[in-house]
Amino acid sequence: MKIVQVLTYLSADAAYGGPVAVARSQCEELARRGHEVHLITGWDGVARTELPGVQVHRHPIRQLPGLGFAGFYSPSLWRDVRALAADADVVHLHYARDLIQLPVGRLAATAPLVLQAHGMIRPDTRRSARLLDRAFTRPTYRRAALHLALTDQEVDDLPLVGTVDASRIRRIRNGVALAERPAAVAVRTPRVVYVARLHERKRPVAFVEAAAEVLARGIEAEFSLYGPDSGEGPAVREAIERLGIGHAVHYRGPLAPEKVPAVLGTSHVYVLPSRAEPFPMSLLEAMAHGLPSVITDDTGISAELAERGAAMVTDGSPRAMGDAIATLLEDRAAWRRLHTTARATIEERFSPGAVADALESYYTEAMTTGRATAR
Repeated sequence: MKIVQVLTYLSADAAYGGPVAVARSQCEELARRGHEVHLITGWDGVARTELPGVQVHRHPIRQLPGLGFAGFYSPSLWRDVRALAADADVVHLHYARDLIQLPVGRLAATAPLVLQAHGMIRPDTRRSARLLDRAFTRPTYRRAALHLALTDQEVDDLPLVGTVDASRIRRIRNGVALAERPAAVAVRTPRVVYVARLHERKRPVAFVEAAAEVLARGIEAEFSLYGPDSGEGPAVREAIERLGIGHAVHYRGPLAPEKVPAVLGTSHVYVLPSRAEPFPMSLLEAMAHGLPSVITDDTGISAELAERGAAMVTDGSPRAMGDAIATLLEDRAAWRRLHTTARATIEERFSPGAVADALESYYTEAMTTGRATAR
């Protein structure tokens, strides 16, 4: 198949988060299986974009002020989509309410269309969102051959955002390859890490407060936050100073995607305090290293991981997360059990191969029905 995937933004600081990791993983595995794969993406002009077997089309972005990611646009990207979609077997959009993606649904008018919104498009009553949905989102949703949903919440949201027949919704998972060099029990001062945007929903301040809980017990550890500042940087620095833990807790700035494995592979515990997290890729990446992880009960996979014993699932309070971190720092048997179960869970349930199997089936289905939908 000739497959075209469209991604909003690729940057050296990994600011766009999970959809980037998802698109890269999907494209690499599909190319490995012999498909002709094109990834068209907005680009910061810096990020490395080499993907084995994948033709990556990078386009510098422009931005309307005051709109964040939603204000990104790229006329050259739009032209590229129109050209490549003309003879594509399927066009797969990593869809969001932004000026990269919204016009693409019309520009790829001749190709079967598959939409994956990664939980980023929720019902929104703001006037600007209603106008965008009327002009772009709903027509594209109606035309799409298939919609890929990560969670039950996303399945419920799809008909509320646009006119989507339930028969065109398919479930998809995120996948990640097992790390070649898994994490190991720390022999010196263990490092506890947070690798995500410093955004209110990710709750980096709760990570700092959990660190304070652990340090108050006299447990020796280093706590590091990595990720672009999406608004919570000042609050993180204030919390570190207020709690008097600057000797052990550090914000280390953004981390380029190619450097993430080195950090995860040399850490002892991963912590993700997020609320309403649909399907956290950073968590899967940590688990692929066998890095024992502490999360909240409010992600799309929390219940599954709790049932399998593949992560320590808490109520998200600093005290509960601190208790879980302390257990993993002090109990080597508990650390090893979680290490083994995490990697086994990735291999069995979240592998790129399983995701690609599903995509090949869905793409074939879209090719059967999508041409008529496009017309």
